[in-house]
Amino acid sequence: MAVLTTKYIQVGSYYTARGYYTSSGVSYGAVSSSSGGSAGQNSLYPVYSSSTLVALNTSNNTTYLHLDIGDASNNVTNGVWDKIVVAGTTFLRTNATYTQDVSTGIDRWRWSISSDPFSSNGTWDAVSFETAVTPPDTTITDVDTITRPNGSTNHSITIAAGETSHANTIFEVRTVSASGTVYGTRTGNGAITVSSIPSAGTSATYYITGRVTSANGGDNSPVLADTYIVLHEAAAGSGTGDGGTGTYGLRVYDASGNTTLDLSDRVVTFRERVQGSLSASETTKTVTLSGVGTAVINLDPITVIYVGNIPQRQKILYFTISGTSLTITRTAVNATGSAAAIQSYDLLVVYDPVA
Repeated sequence: MAVLTTKYIQVGSYYTARGYYTSSGVSYGAVSSSSGGSAGQNSLYPVYSSSTLVALNTSNNTTYLHLDIGDASNNVTNGVWDKIVVAGTTFLRTNATYTQDVSTGIDRWRWSISSDPFSSNGTWDAVSFETAVTPPDTTITDVDTITRPNGSTNHSITIAAGETSHANTIFEVRTVSASGTVYGTRTGNGAITVSSIPSAGTSATYYITGRVTSANGGDNSPVLADTYIVLHEAAAGSGTGDGGTGTYGLRVYDASGNTTLDLSDRVVTFRERVQGSLSASETTKTVTLSGVGTAVINLDPITVIYVGNIPQRQKILYFTISGTSLTITRTAVNATGSAAAIQSYDLLVVYDPVA
């Protein structure tokens, strides 16, 4: 939200109308640039240049609220501001009926109302003209799991998306949560060097947030854009190699010495952990793995499939894996009768050489 200007109206009335109104025939109420200040300060600059507040009043026993602006230089348009706040009550510009009287130079917005927003007669009510908050653009390309060699002290990510350059969004990489400590930042698309890495042999989740400063119409609050995991490899052991074929594994023999089960040389590898989410509009997503995988273990499977006899299709995930490509799908983005929903996932990819 950005406040363009604030005026103060001393509430007056005339029959069934209340608020502020001035014309050659009837006038009631007053307007000033400060509460209890000098009357007649009705300029609406910088909302519109060379324009004045002519009226802000209810009519017909609180049926309508009228906003009249004098347009001496034809500068007034049905735009610039998004809402007015009258004594704490908000009225959206898009909810009003707009008319422009060229002969009188008056632009009018009219809202249908059910209650009077003004205080008692004689009270100075604040009236602000405001714009809506500009949200950060958090539609970015997913950042995949990153593996860093032992001894690393930082890692890098790239902010990118095909639809926008994020020119006014400040991206920050945080630890612990979306409100945690910032370890890397940039404005718009491009690379960020993050001066943080988990301890050797462990992993950690990092949070990418976006915010827009008040100078650019935002409220400077961070909004979560994406999360990703960084794996920091452990130090190498003292030995190398696997000892050669037939030197490790498990064999089971019967009483005659015959092999009944042979798992020699078969080692299943935990390839990587994959975390993320399907957006409210996504039914499928493909993630590129750091190495070949053969199977997926869902670490956070759905436990309640039906709610009120309605299948929760948006939460039921399916996985296919081919080489280094992991595809996550669902048949719908919502359950019947419900809104589209984001669905997170937490997966462990494994590699079985005999699969």
